[in-house]
Amino acid sequence: MTGVMAVCRILLLPVAVALAGCATYSDSFGTIERNLSSRQYDAALQDIEKQADSRTGRVLYLLNKGMVLRMKRDFAGSNQALEAAKTEMERLYAASVSENALSFIVNDATVSYAGDDYEQVLVHLYMALNYLELGQPGDARVEALQVDIKLREIGEKIPESKFTEDALSRYLTGLIYEELGEWSDAMIAYRKAYEAYKKYQVNFGLAMPDMLKHDLLRLAQRQGLKDEADGYRKEFGIEPRQEDGHKPGQEGELVFILNNGLAPIKREKTIGMWVPPPVVATSTTRTSGPVPRTQEKPAMPVLVNIALPYYESRPSNVLSARVSVSGKQAPTRMMEDIDAIARASLDSRMPAITARSIARAVSKGAIQKSVDKAGNNRDTDPAAALIGSFIVRVAAAATERADTRSWLTLPANVQLARLSLPPGSYDLTVDLLGADDRVVSTQVFPQVLIRKARKTYLTQHWVPVNPTTRGTR
Repeated sequence: MTGVMAVCRILLLPVAVALAGCATYSDSFGTIERNLSSRQYDAALQDIEKQADSRTGRVLYLLNKGMVLRMKRDFAGSNQALEAAKTEMERLYAASVSENALSFIVNDATVSYAGDDYEQVLVHLYMALNYLELGQPGDARVEALQVDIKLREIGEKIPESKFTEDALSRYLTGLIYEELGEWSDAMIAYRKAYEAYKKYQVNFGLAMPDMLKHDLLRLAQRQGLKDEADGYRKEFGIEPRQEDGHKPGQEGELVFILNNGLAPIKREKTIGMWVPPPVVATSTTRTSGPVPRTQEKPAMPVLVNIALPYYESRPSNVLSARVSVSGKQAPTRMMEDIDAIARASLDSRMPAITARSIARAVSKGAIQKSVDKAGNNRDTDPAAALIGSFIVRVAAAATERADTRSWLTLPANVQLARLSLPPGSYDLTVDLLGADDRVVSTQVFPQVLIRKARKTYLTQHWVPVNPTTRGTR
């Protein structure tokens, strides 16, 4: 009797934790999504602030706060939140032993969220973009350089990850170096972007953007790298563009970045599976010798339920954008497919996630068997035994939840367009295009300043109405 109730008391805490948050993290995000789609950024921030005191979700609170602040063009406030998120990520990078133990007993969502591998890189990218829109390319350069460090850490800690390079960060680094007049470093950054996009083609199905091809050819020519320039001509089948021949320093440049849609959202699926338990001893017999011999036979398989995460895309009705200014136009090109990157990241971690889920399920099954066995003891009160068995089964079911946490305010993809313009102030028109180049939305950015020999960065976030779908698994 005492043993049964002791086990029950141990299990009551995780039951309470699980029942207090029966809805998964992703299920709680619907209101924020609706506010973002209607550009009610202050309302979205109010809902995000409700997560400020979450012990295990502080990183996500700061990441989402930082992204929504940049949506409302508060770039300094955004960087303050993202810097705090970055600091917390670094603190959590060395996993807590006690939290890992709790995740084995309860579920993976009990561990403080430290950010997925690609999220830990993209926080640097968005801080760099914030600095660029604030007109601080030097600070942006610092953030871009930190991408190198983070990617090396990921390669060492998660060797199975397909996210070993971030092509957009490399390309952005090249743009920053160009503006600072550091041509050799810009060439190196573009080469790294070239290598990264070759990996993107294989891992995520994203082809190298044409603008990078022309940048490589242009910089190779500028640096007098004739053989390298000839190699790019042959590989890409391109020749220098007319606009690439303008004298450096005579014009400025607009760099427009579209953050399109929302990154995929994690859902939970439950799978029933038969798990063979370990071989157990059933009896002991004595042979003619002095050593007893144990007769063993396998126990019957146990049916267990495990909860696993999967990604569900949040499709956007916008496929691209067209930037128009002073009689010139430029289409955006896909530079980063965050939807594909997130899916590949989860796929690489699924074997470990599944193994932990199975181990938890088997452990909980063993506890159930132990409680049931104790309940069959003749000294045990039948009512207490029944209650104990019930509590154990409720605990096993309630605590088996998938970890559906992720940086949900990230875009599904990032697109970019560039236009060289004489110095001046321009009214910029952006048409967001859907299928068949149908205009979905138009926004005018008045009095955009283009300065001589400088780049002007302008970003737009597009969140469609009702972006979340409940598709098939």
